[in-house]
Amino acid sequence: MDAQPYDVVIVGAGPGGLSCAAHLAGSGLRVLVLEKNDRLGKKICSGEISSKVKTPKGFDRGHPWTEIHVGTDDTKTVVKLPRPYLHTVGRPEIENHLKSQSDATVNFSEPVTKITPAYVETPQGRYSYRHLVGADGSFSAVRAHLGLPSKNISGWAFHCILDKPCTEFQMYWLPKTLPGSYGYMMSKNRDKTMAGMAWRGEFDHALAAKAKEWVGKTFGIDPTNLKTEAMRGNADYRGWEFGNIYLVGDAGGFLNPLTTEGIAFAIRSGEGVAKHIIGKPEGRKIMKRMADAHIWQVRLFHLFTNPRLPFCWALDWVLKNPNGRVRRKLFDWVFWNLIDG
Repeated sequence: MDAQPYDVVIVGAGPGGLSCAAHLAGSGLRVLVLEKNDRLGKKICSGEISSKVKTPKGFDRGHPWTEIHVGTDDTKTVVKLPRPYLHTVGRPEIENHLKSQSDATVNFSEPVTKITPAYVETPQGRYSYRHLVGADGSFSAVRAHLGLPSKNISGWAFHCILDKPCTEFQMYWLPKTLPGSYGYMMSKNRDKTMAGMAWRGEFDHALAAKAKEWVGKTFGIDPTNLKTEAMRGNADYRGWEFGNIYLVGDAGGFLNPLTTEGIAFAIRSGEGVAKHIIGKPEGRKIMKRMADAHIWQVRLFHLFTNPRLPFCWALDWVLKNPNGRVRRKLFDWVFWNLIDG
């Protein structure tokens, strides 16, 4: 089988892959994006974006969230904030916007089945590359080709889907119910709500059942007949550049393990890799800043999620009454550093 030649082959048409393609636009390079799904926006995570995601003037960022319902194992408090911390956009809107900025060829329904140092192969064809970008999520075929594990800092989220827009953004810190986990109710997109739990480690049917029970008890809904989804997140960063192969987004471990925010880091890492490929020094600087920030995110994750350490219970203390004078100052400092940083 003859291979079709490309300068850059990007595996995955999520925010990371499409951001990379968008920042390669106009470079003169021949770019191909291979996506296993039949359309954009099918990943089953939230479509919320933070202030870290920059959009052009006129782009509809969706519903702005200026309140957050903060809960613990036994409390719930409404915190009002001076400006939006997230906007409900939806992954299809984000990804279609990024695609519109690109001049790459995007092939849908083409899962990568084979990767060699010279080409990638799908059921539809073979494509040679000078640069290969893995932007194919937490089960990345490109990461697997590189022989990199994803086990140090990874976890799962399991949630129920409600066919109505989200009216309250709720987050729960649960060191007693399930150490190292959190519960949530947030927008899946502009029309649907997801409610569930996220935990560190591998998928466990018993934990999924516990999450479903927790959703029913906490939100007063019957989850029996609701559609459910499970997704894996990967924050196990082990590098982004491997010769002429690069990793962005979840494939590279660019996920904040404490907040599980991923879209902003996928978009930024896609930009960094693209600029590096076309020879701009800014690309490597972007990736170094992201790697350095990730080190601190991981350190905070380990400090706050270990119930044997006082930091876990200090966070619990703050979240039990986040509007208290001292606690509110601590809450705001941590919250806005996570959102804006």
